[in-house]
Amino acid sequence: MSAPSAALALLDPAADLLLPALADRTRRRILVRLAERPDDAGAVARDLELTRQGVAKHLTVLEQAGLVRAERSARRRVHTVTPERVREVSDLLGLVAVGWEGRLAGLKAAAEQPEGPGPTSP
Repeated sequence: MSAPSAALALLDPAADLLLPALADRTRRRILVRLAERPDDAGAVARDLELTRQGVAKHLTVLEQAGLVRAERSARRRVHTVTPERVREVSDLLGLVAVGWEGRLAGLKAAAEQPEGPGPTSP
């Protein structure tokens, strides 16, 4: 994603779902767990020592944000991380980081410039 399109994505209403979805530590734990291995809510709950109902609610938020998708496999709903959406998050944060790195580089350059001539003594 280019810088202009990443900037537009940051301002898009879809980002209003994305950022709160990542704000919750439990949802981030679930996301990391699913990145390791796609699975159903029950298996994720067992691995993370959470309730299945709690995991299901968090998965709904992650799905609405587009970070996770679910597919039916027999009687199970297997959840997987949506790599495109995660990459978009990375691009958005990278855009912010680049902006700050540029500002910090400018400050460093200004601080390292020699000062003009000092006061002269009579």
